[in-house]
Amino acid sequence: MWQPKLALDDVAYDVLLDSGIRIQPLPIWEGEWAHPAHYSNPRLLENIAREGLAL
Repeated sequence: MWQPKLALDDVAYDVLLDSGIRIQPLPIWEGEWAHPAHYSNPRLLENIAREGLAL
């Protein structure tokens, strides 16, 4: 469960070194997307779905 988060943190660190921009990756599992009410912060998932950008 921690492997994806650690891998994303490595990428975020590379982005910081290359650009000076700090990003904070947040892995969200398919089950959390399917049932956002069960996520610890359902409003965050709603906001990401509405305003998020695929990179």
